Amino acid sequence: MLALLREILARHGRLSCNIIDEYEDAPSSTAYRCRFGSLTAAYQLVGYIPSSDYRFLEINSRLRRLHPETVTNIIRQLEGVGAAVTKGSRDDILHLNGEIQVSIVLCRNQTSSRGASRWVIRRDDARRPDITVAARMCPSNETILDYYLLPALDMTHQIIRLAEENGVYLDSYRFDSLDYLLDIAERVIIEETA
Repeated sequence: MLALLREILARHGRLSCNIIDEYEDAPSSTAYRCRFGSLTAAYQLVGYIPSSDYRFLEINSRLRRLHPETVTNIIRQLEGVGAAVTKGSRDDILHLNGEIQVSIVLCRNQTSSRGASRWVIRRDDARRPDITVAARMCPSNETILDYYLLPALDMTHQIIRLAEENGVYLDSYRFDSLDYLLDIAERVIIEETA
């Protein structure tokens, strides 16, 4: 496969999905992704450096794989405080105690040209969750840095851009852990008074 990829590179002087897919008698670009984990990894093995930085594609792919594990972990924590949690069969919306709908999103850390961290939150307005839990990733995009618990009532934009510091309006929704969400979801027994 790599020999064919080198041949394609020598003939065209560059590589792309379309060039690979149109090359006769060569595996598809999807086959290269499956065999080497990503096209970028296959490109590196044949010594091709694309003119654009495609590392974000690998990061996005890793975050998509991390998302189900993160949702499962959050469900486990919610159930640990006694919350009844169901997950939609067609989506990842969590239904807490039959009362609150929660969407979980992982936000890739992007570094600006000046070295500052930036994040983009894309809220799921189509399914209308009551709360969007946006987990900001650390600079390596390996672990979660912190969480924003964004109530639909207060958020008017579908796309929210965050910097390291965002002012009181947005940073009042920032938390180092999910303890606040757990407090919201915890069931409390109220005794009757006579």
